[in-house]
Amino acid sequence: MNVLIIGGSSDIGISLAKYLKELSYNVILTYNHNEVNVPNIEAIKLDIKNENEISSVFKNVIYKYKKIDCLINMAAISKDNNFLDKTKKEFMEVLEVNLVGNFLTCQTYSKYISDGVIINIGSTDGIDTYSPYSIDYSASKAGIINVTKSIAMCTDNKVYCLCPNWIDSDSTKSMNYEYLASELKRINQSRLITLKEFNESIYNILKSNDKSGTIYRLDIKGDNLWIEKI
Repeated sequence: MNVLIIGGSSDIGISLAKYLKELSYNVILTYNHNEVNVPNIEAIKLDIKNENEISSVFKNVIYKYKKIDCLINMAAISKDNNFLDKTKKEFMEVLEVNLVGNFLTCQTYSKYISDGVIINIGSTDGIDTYSPYSIDYSASKAGIINVTKSIAMCTDNKVYCLCPNWIDSDSTKSMNYEYLASELKRINQSRLITLKEFNESIYNILKSNDKSGTIYRLDIKGDNLWIEKI
């Protein structure tokens, strides 16, 4: 099975790529600014804001591997700052990468594939854990949830959205400790979601027969992983 991970250059994306590779999936990932080099995993440069590049990547991957069985959309950016300081340019850039780019990859995939699986990565910030510093990010993730449900009505591909809370990633661990602790307390998350838990959740969606358009909330209740279908 061939899996294409869009925006897989973070430690979360690389961890997922390695995990799926160990399960005998053929994995291709894309990056933009941060080139990656993972043994036995092809990495392709892609600017998700460029429609021509998106089309070229899908054409080339399908030509080489015949089919993309699963598309996983992970490309995302954030520009956290105060509401009154946030510029239109910042807001639009976050929407263009996180939401519009997600839409375009889903659309392009569906032009070539009609019996595959699309897994979009949303966030609980698109549901109820949003903060005043990430209005644009939260809006983009709420949009991804809506796009997932809408696209599920437009294609024979199975389309899902996984919405995790805070993950134990490099970017999370690099944050100010006091701010992170206050955020976890504010949203009642007792610990971070591990990369292993995230990876296994993706795999379970891949193997599921859930209805297309299903949204999965990935959270921590007490000290246990908690998954809710929305």
